[in-house]
Amino acid sequence: MIPNKNQFLLIISVCFLFIGVFFPTNLNADLIYFPFEYNQIYKEKYALELELADIRKQHQNELNRLEEEKKDLQSQIRNLTEDLELEKRNRAKEQDDYSDKLRDYDMRLRSLEKKGTDKERTLAEENRKREEKDRAEIEALKRKLEEKERECLQKEQKLRDTYESKIDELKERIRNLEEELASLRKLTKEQKRELERLSEQTKEFEEKLAKEITSGQIRLKRFHNKLIINIDDKISFDSGSSELKPAILPAIEKIRDILASYPENYIVVEGHTDNVPIKTKFRNNWHLSSERALSVLEFILQNKSLNPKNFSSAGYGEHQPIVPNSTRENKALNRRVDIVVIPRATSSLGANHD
Repeated sequence: MIPNKNQFLLIISVCFLFIGVFFPTNLNADLIYFPFEYNQIYKEKYALELELADIRKQHQNELNRLEEEKKDLQSQIRNLTEDLELEKRNRAKEQDDYSDKLRDYDMRLRSLEKKGTDKERTLAEENRKREEKDRAEIEALKRKLEEKERECLQKEQKLRDTYESKIDELKERIRNLEEELASLRKLTKEQKRELERLSEQTKEFEEKLAKEITSGQIRLKRFHNKLIINIDDKISFDSGSSELKPAILPAIEKIRDILASYPENYIVVEGHTDNVPIKTKFRNNWHLSSERALSVLEFILQNKSLNPKNFSSAGYGEHQPIVPNSTRENKALNRRVDIVVIPRATSSLGANHD
């Protein structure tokens, strides 16, 4: 009978375990990794390489698109410049024509003034008015030309600024993505093991809290480097109170027993409220959320096998909602206590779980 793939991996794993047990001093520590661990690391590396290739492809596509925009803008600038030069030549020609007319008017005016008749003086006055009108038209056309030139220059500068802004924005986005990829590559073997252990813990919570999760008392949210256990506010506390209800205590007891099995974790108990101002003995929502987090923390630490040095609590009031406080249902979701489980080796990866 030929073994299938899973049976073959099991046989190889047993062989490595046998060698590690009976020949512990002759093996390097790296040889005790199981094949599925190497497969997982290889898949993560391959996924990162694909993501980097995709990012580079997006970067190149964006650069090509921006280059086309640049060419189009340069073409518009050339067209505007040509229009401006044509307008200048037309205005120069008109100015020459008006100058010829003015000289002709001057000659006619001097001729009429010499004759001294009333009719001639009337014609001279009309010519003078016409000359003033022509000069006014020339000045108006000149101002119009200058204004159009300024508009062209402003439009050109605006287009250039927009193009440079898009380039800078794209470069910043690429830089951020590269930093994120570099951060993922810096994960040590110990941090990867801790993340795998966090997956095991998550599975244990899901199994042992299946009833509470189904009933809505508990919600689990798994992020890259942490697990958040969300305790339903309606079942945990009366409105405006920080005293735990008896109905939620069995669920928290299960949670603290599981936490005791993983002493290498950091635990942060966070209290949150909605944005409705408090009108009880508490000064504000900060005070209420802090007291609720502290109530949960104190109940958890009744298990003496837990090390208090690994625990902390915080109250955030209404300032970290998970959904907008726009409906009654959303406000109920924002009123919560979160138990945040952070593996010790991955705590340097950041504690923000928004």
